[in-house]
Amino acid sequence: MISGALRRSAAVLVAATCVFALASCAGDEPGPVVTVGADGSAEAMVLAEIYAQALARTGMETSVVSESAAPVADLDAGRIAVLPARNGALLDRWNPSSPARKPEDVGAAVNAALPQGLSLSDAADGTDLRARLLVTQEAAARDNVRTVDAFTCENATAGFVEVPGLAPTAPPRIEGCSFAATVRYSSSAQLFEALRHGDVQVAVLSGPVAAIEGFVVLDDKNYDLRAQNVLALFRSGIFDRARLKKLNYVAGELTTEGLVELLGQVEGGTAPADAARGWLNAHGL
Repeated sequence: MISGALRRSAAVLVAATCVFALASCAGDEPGPVVTVGADGSAEAMVLAEIYAQALARTGMETSVVSESAAPVADLDAGRIAVLPARNGALLDRWNPSSPARKPEDVGAAVNAALPQGLSLSDAADGTDLRARLLVTQEAAARDNVRTVDAFTCENATAGFVEVPGLAPTAPPRIEGCSFAATVRYSSSAQLFEALRHGDVQVAVLSGPVAAIEGFVVLDDKNYDLRAQNVLALFRSGIFDRARLKKLNYVAGELTTEGLVELLGQVEGGTAPADAARGWLNAHGL
């Protein structure tokens, strides 16, 4: 027969085990669901799925809300808890006059500008989502222009187009550059045709592009365009160290090329959740 003292000791041990496991022995009730938001672009949706699934692999209950009309406002209001973002875009929102351009400076500036109650994961340094400026090969040779800071803006008309799949953006601010005029085009084909015919002198694309025959992508080694690196914006205090580490592991694996490949999959019909799952599996996350 088991003694009363032994039964009491066993009960204490079971109770302690439940506490350390952070679970309810009565019913194993799930914790709160952490909702990751997205604005409806392929970029935001696939990143939201990556963050949500990465956190789910730590045992956290997660869900994804796509096509939020005002995702930052939803985050402020607590309707979502996590949001994929770009550090440069956040700085443009909260402190647009900041002189920070390079990744390390933008990181420090956006952290200083963060509203109370919000936090950031590490930025994915391998993602470079700055806009790209293109000129014709003839113009590059004639004017000896290969970099953004060597391009003369004052008398130039710039054509702007959004790269399919990337989050929508306004025409970017370029340090020391004020175009005579800016024209928005509905497709890159229309923009490139306008550039070939001299209707515009430079094409501005909202993000990374592959090499295009007949054009030169101007190098921006001095970051005349503000750095735009992917990160997670989230409500402070919702993650323990293990979950924060998981988000930072994601940041360490994301690259421009990898993200462009994921966007291509989604634009081609792959569900964002499936694309994200494949990426996480491939990177051991």
